Amino acid sequence: MISSNTHMDWGPVKMVDRRRVYIILLLFTLGVAAIAGRLFWIQVAAASRFTERNIDLVKNSVLQRQRGLILDSGRGRFVDRSGQALTGEVRRGLLVFPVNEAYYGTAEQRKPLLAILRTGESEWRSFLSGLKEPAWWPNPEGKPLGLTNEQAAQIEKLGIPNVRVAELTIRYPAGMPAAQLIGFVGQNPERVESVFRDQLEKGQLQRDSEIGASGLEKTFEPWLRSLGPTTLSYFMDAGKRPLPGLDARIVSSETAHYPLTVHTTIDAGLQRGIERAMDRLGVTDGAVVVLDADNADVLAMASRPSFDPTNVDLPGGGWSNKALIPATPGSVFKIVVAAAALEAGVVQPNEAFECHGELGKYGFRCWKEGGHGTLTLEEAFAESCNITFAEVMKRLTPEQVEAAARKLGLLSPVGWEGNVGGRPFRQFDGEASGQLFAAGTPTNDEGVLLQTAIGQRDVRITPLQAANMVVSLLHEGEVLEPRAVSSITLKSGKVLETFAEKKVLSPEENGISGATARKLLSWMHEVVETGTATSLQKAKWPLAGKSGTGQVITDGPRTTDNQWFVGFAPADRPRYAIAVLAANVPSDRAGIALELFRSTTDFMADRDALQTSAK
Repeated sequence: MISSNTHMDWGPVKMVDRRRVYIILLLFTLGVAAIAGRLFWIQVAAASRFTERNIDLVKNSVLQRQRGLILDSGRGRFVDRSGQALTGEVRRGLLVFPVNEAYYGTAEQRKPLLAILRTGESEWRSFLSGLKEPAWWPNPEGKPLGLTNEQAAQIEKLGIPNVRVAELTIRYPAGMPAAQLIGFVGQNPERVESVFRDQLEKGQLQRDSEIGASGLEKTFEPWLRSLGPTTLSYFMDAGKRPLPGLDARIVSSETAHYPLTVHTTIDAGLQRGIERAMDRLGVTDGAVVVLDADNADVLAMASRPSFDPTNVDLPGGGWSNKALIPATPGSVFKIVVAAAALEAGVVQPNEAFECHGELGKYGFRCWKEGGHGTLTLEEAFAESCNITFAEVMKRLTPEQVEAAARKLGLLSPVGWEGNVGGRPFRQFDGEASGQLFAAGTPTNDEGVLLQTAIGQRDVRITPLQAANMVVSLLHEGEVLEPRAVSSITLKSGKVLETFAEKKVLSPEENGISGATARKLLSWMHEVVETGTATSLQKAKWPLAGKSGTGQVITDGPRTTDNQWFVGFAPADRPRYAIAVLAANVPSDRAGIALELFRSTTDFMADRDALQTSAK
């Protein structure tokens, strides 16, 4: 009984102890789970909240293993009028991956590879020995070497584990034509914050994102912006060695619609021909503009000094487009003075003027020693007689000359502008206005007016304005707006945006009269037939135009000249309006602009003949 009672007395006690054990175990389990959960939260779920610099530890631990090599920035591309790529050249290249310091491939693999690459054993070993991450096999200029389809196929057949053929998009290929017109991209945090604040706040741009910095890259930035690059992703261990089994893969942000294509009006073949002519003739400063005589589209816009958009020297200024920068025009401006005189009727058709070489005051002289003798205004135009134009200027008011300059599109930007997407838009980056008188210049001073008559003193025009002035004459006084871009298309080819041909003025809207335009064109024929440009009679096409020499005074006794020739070709059936500026040429090097004009038109004539014979 006792034992039985004893058993009965202990039973309740054991039940209580078990409950306590269960509770303790439960609390312990919950505690461990809480601690584990907390550690998970700290180490994984909220790692970015536990660093002073808001660094996402999880993301960055993955990035330490996964790397990306950019194959294509994803930025929209430029093409010329026939669809030929100006930017975004796609090139096959050879990617070399590091394996270990002693791995160079087998001798059987290396021999055919080195033959394809046209390199030697020592160069191959030297390249691999310093390799820490995948890199492109370079050409002599240090850029990725381009491979032909045949070379690429041969390399892939070799089955070498540490090399891979991949496609790379070169944004600015070597020798890219129209570099200043196209421009370049670069980082500009201040502009991102001021101009693209909405995109910055939405995360579509970062402060250090590359954006268009000059040229069409800048003005067409909203259409060119990338959705993201195409990258070759690969995994590496802590020693920066590719991890076996984790092959490289291409990741692209391209969609069915993007990237976009910007269709320029440029003729890439003509552009290259002109740039070669400038270099051959030693034109290191200046511009050539060729416009379609029918609609003023820019067919070529070449600028010097030369410019490499992959290596931009900002202080050097070679990136500036000289075709859009005003320069002293010299006697090219006599077109404006003659137009003003004809419109105002201040000169009789057969009126004679006397040129003895000097005016007799202000130290004003004609370029021809001893003068031209007796001549009409038409003859003075052909001979570019300074004294005759000084006498004509005395009969004009500053307002009449300014009106003629404005009617010919020389006192404001003439490049395409309009409203696109409800916002004002200009195609040309940094296009400047022309100038007749500087601020503070006494416009009624006779000495000032005489210098203005021959395109000196304060007068400034751009090569684009000069070429467009010729188009205006060919259109009997109608001023058009030159385009550099005609349309933008989606990746599918569907047109997204068009930039229609436009005009600024017509004779009915206060342009010069058709009669004045026709007379000036006939006088431009005389310049080549009997005047200052008879050397152009040797050209392959008949030519017409107006020469000009603007004196540029530099520090000290040294002076240089801006040599100009503006005109049209062929003279008997005009298809092109052309402005040539050879700037800051030493005064003893005459005739450079005429040679460049002739080289440009001869190139056109030869190419036209080839195209005709091929039909």
